[in-house]
Amino acid sequence: MLVFCIACRLWTSVADFYATRLYPAISTVLSWLGARLPFSLEEIVVIAFIVILVDILVKAVRRKEGFTRWLGKTATVVMWLYVWCYMGWGNNYYRTGLYARNGIRSIHYDREAFMDFLERFSEELNLAALEADGYDDKALQEEVREYYSSKVTSYGYVPLRKWQGVKKPLLNPLFSAVMVQGYMGPFFCESQVNRDLLPHEYPYVVAHEMGHLAGVTSEAEASFWGYACCRESGNAAVRYSGYLAVLPYVLSNAGGLLPEDEFMAWTEAICERAKKDYTESRTYWRGKKVGWIEKVQNWFYNVYLKSNGVSEGVRDYFGVVGMIMTMEKHMNPSFQSTTPCQN
Repeated sequence: MLVFCIACRLWTSVADFYATRLYPAISTVLSWLGARLPFSLEEIVVIAFIVILVDILVKAVRRKEGFTRWLGKTATVVMWLYVWCYMGWGNNYYRTGLYARNGIRSIHYDREAFMDFLERFSEELNLAALEADGYDDKALQEEVREYYSSKVTSYGYVPLRKWQGVKKPLLNPLFSAVMVQGYMGPFFCESQVNRDLLPHEYPYVVAHEMGHLAGVTSEAEASFWGYACCRESGNAAVRYSGYLAVLPYVLSNAGGLLPEDEFMAWTEAICERAKKDYTESRTYWRGKKVGWIEKVQNWFYNVYLKSNGVSEGVRDYFGVVGMIMTMEKHMNPSFQSTTPCQN
């Protein structure tokens, strides 16, 4: 299995075989096993491996084992952790990318098209904010499963099973300290969402993390599918969550591409509720952040992404706006509609 994981890194064709032939079966089995228990298993696996590594070290010192023997045992444990992580989910990183396998050409910046996107985005955001009320968690997860299974599979991803949903991290305060709202667990194919999410954040994070469960690895792409899933919801609160989640990236792109007066004029068109919730989210998570822990986590995650072929590292998240504009040209007409569906 280690040889196969290395082959996935070296040859895209092997990774494509994994993603299309092996991952559907592996994720089905692992997630079914994980679903037998109501709590997350991901951190338990990591903690168990850490305990094993510490135990090996302590025994090596007590028994005065040689360095080579200790290193061999440690390498064996690390190897099995690596194999489980990548056979469970991680080999999806090395498959042919979304655009290449679907014959999609990424659009280049066009001022008129970008201004049209900004106008539509703010209009739809404002309408969703006006209508947003509430949502049911169970119905939300069912809606997300249905979206990925019926619409996203045509782009090369796996359908989601009825038992596949989201779980809450066991070490939730640690994730809040580094402002991680969710993550994909590779050991039992469990999508995790932070317990501290604000109500208007939750639907989008669920849709984003369940996108990873379907086999999406790029953060920009997971953000796109999470947004697209929310955008097509019949529930205004779910649509609002999607628009609000990508608003920071839209603001960043608009601020960098538009003259200041045009940027300020566009921001004035955003409704007060959206501005308030956007500011509340930023303040809320900054209040939970523990600076040095967040910096360490960000550094490790950046290295992890780059080592798995995500050249932009953590900045991959910011590519979602370009992906939205590109994918609008390749999806059904309802996605391009300027008026969201009504409840």
